[in-house]
Amino acid sequence: MKSIFKISNYNPETQQITIRYCRLHAPKPIDEYRPVSIDLEDQEVDLYDMETFIQTLMRQSGEKWINRHEDSEDLLPENIPESIKGKFDIERLVGRVILCDTYNPRREIIKMRKVEL
Repeated sequence: MKSIFKISNYNPETQQITIRYCRLHAPKPIDEYRPVSIDLEDQEVDLYDMETFIQTLMRQSGEKWINRHEDSEDLLPENIPESIKGKFDIERLVGRVILCDTYNPRREIIKMRKVEL
């Protein structure tokens, strides 16, 4: 299942973001969904890179609500998402609609740094 989220605000002083989640085929624009505040210093949010950040955000707060709804409606123009990859930079994400998959807890990306032996 495809889902999207949009970070509407980032507060660097408190390390918090305000985020909205919805299904890719949601019946209304993403801006009409209830916002959620997330603490980036929470140990559940992985800031290693964009892929792990997106994955942990979905696992932490977006996945349960989205799993109850499937893609039964058409995609709205306001909800057309972008796919983001690369080095983590939270300020690049503010105001953008981002595509992400809901993950099976048994299969997900494991990011590792290079280990010299």
